[in-house]
Amino acid sequence: MGSAQKLNIPSDRVERLHYIRRIFSAAKGPDLAVEWSGGRASGLRKLNAVDATLYGRNRNFINGAVTHLSPYLRHGCLTLNEVFAFVKKKFGAQGEKLMMELAWRDYWRQVWLYEGNAIFSEMEPPKVDIQYQPLSDAVKQANTGLPCMDGFVKELLDNGYVHNHARMWFASYVVHHLKIDWREAADWFEAHLLDGDFASNHLSWQWVASTFSSKPYYFNKENLERYTGGKYCATCTVQCPFDASYEALSARLFTPSVASSTKQYPLKSLPMKAAHDFQANAIFVHDEMLSAHNELMGKPYPKIFVFDPVLCGHWSLNRLQFVADCVNEMMNVEVWVGDTHEVLMRKGVGQVLTQDTPNLRIREILAPFAPRWQPVQKLVNVRISERRLKRFSRYWEKVNPLLMADI
Repeated sequence: MGSAQKLNIPSDRVERLHYIRRIFSAAKGPDLAVEWSGGRASGLRKLNAVDATLYGRNRNFINGAVTHLSPYLRHGCLTLNEVFAFVKKKFGAQGEKLMMELAWRDYWRQVWLYEGNAIFSEMEPPKVDIQYQPLSDAVKQANTGLPCMDGFVKELLDNGYVHNHARMWFASYVVHHLKIDWREAADWFEAHLLDGDFASNHLSWQWVASTFSSKPYYFNKENLERYTGGKYCATCTVQCPFDASYEALSARLFTPSVASSTKQYPLKSLPMKAAHDFQANAIFVHDEMLSAHNELMGKPYPKIFVFDPVLCGHWSLNRLQFVADCVNEMMNVEVWVGDTHEVLMRKGVGQVLTQDTPNLRIREILAPFAPRWQPVQKLVNVRISERRLKRFSRYWEKVNPLLMADI
């Protein structure tokens, strides 16, 4: 008998939070806030509250009208296509900025699908000299002494969400000012995000670092102060490392890179699993398809979700609780914690049906069970060439006329 355990997720939310905290006693962080409750119903409420017109005007401000849809898109509670269609129908041309941001999510995914595990190593040689210091406890514990950066980390640890502009500032500070290894920082950041997505997170860190962009991203105090309304600068008592012109910062932070190759971060392969001769079919529910409206949920087979340590052992407590909310709402899904292979063997599963994914860890885990992959509908049904996947601007040039047709 293995160590996999079948869970009985409570339907009451308070009980569910306590239950997940007990099951995952090693997971860190506070409980999931009620405004971030997981599931399609919560996602639809946020979608119906979207003001795409206001979003287009002030999305870059920390208190701007951002949608908070990303965790629901990440976990499949809402699909990218339905959100895009909703915004297009309701707001038309006034929703273009939001639709463009939704296209960024599709772009990151397309890169992951094409590049596979290459996204976890440097996609291109850095354009400036990059150093690789380890991620310090001062950063992880919000103890840098900078109210802005510490504030962003506290938001990450407390809520599992950070405004996109703040993510860019924070990544730039960590990589270019502290000279910390972007990959280690990206791994840590993703683990605490409710919307933690390897493609958008790790490729964004590389975009900041200049290993997937033509230049490094950096900012100055004037930029930060404007878009935060001076929220952090008003209480700052230390010498601000960002208080300079862009020219001065560039001279201070960067020297041309002499690297002729990209740094590689090898991923460990999973151990080989035993073969089987089972015949039963099952729907394997993974963390990108957490909606009862997913078309696979209508198939007449058992539905199984596994909190597998290989896939989610690094997640924060509130993210585990978010996912528990989602599967609880789906009602007819068996939920387990442990090794996926062991669970499927105990259930006598010979073949799994599941949603296609660029996550090669999921594909590797399911390989012994002859998986049948349900395709995910593309945001736009057009082939994107390798050249266009090198930069969002090239991708957007291709898809924009098709996505924005009839507006």
